[in-house]
Amino acid sequence: MWEMKQMYDKYKKLQDALKKLLIRATEDGVVAEITGEQKLKKISIEDDALMDIAQKERLEKAIKAAIDKGQAKAQEVAMEKTKEILGFDPNDLAWMMWGMWGGNWGFPGLS
Repeated sequence: MWEMKQMYDKYKKLQDALKKLLIRATEDGVVAEITGEQKLKKISIEDDALMDIAQKERLEKAIKAAIDKGQAKAQEVAMEKTKEILGFDPNDLAWMMWGMWGGNWGFPGLS
């Protein structure tokens, strides 16, 4: 029971840390701000030339690229925070569950 309480406390600490993170990604004059929870917080257009209707396609591509870049960085930072706070790599969780349930993907009674 004590171990579950410790894990819960670590998980809450991780949630709080991710809420405070803000990742800024810039791409071709567009800035995307993504939270550690991977939510888009803000889009800014820093290159006024992108406001010209002739630059519409370039602007759309830059927005998408900035968001993609921000989300990738947010995932990377969240993974690092998870390892730091919880003490294990979340990518290893499936393998941990596999071993815990005897190789049946978490469904007791199945083999």
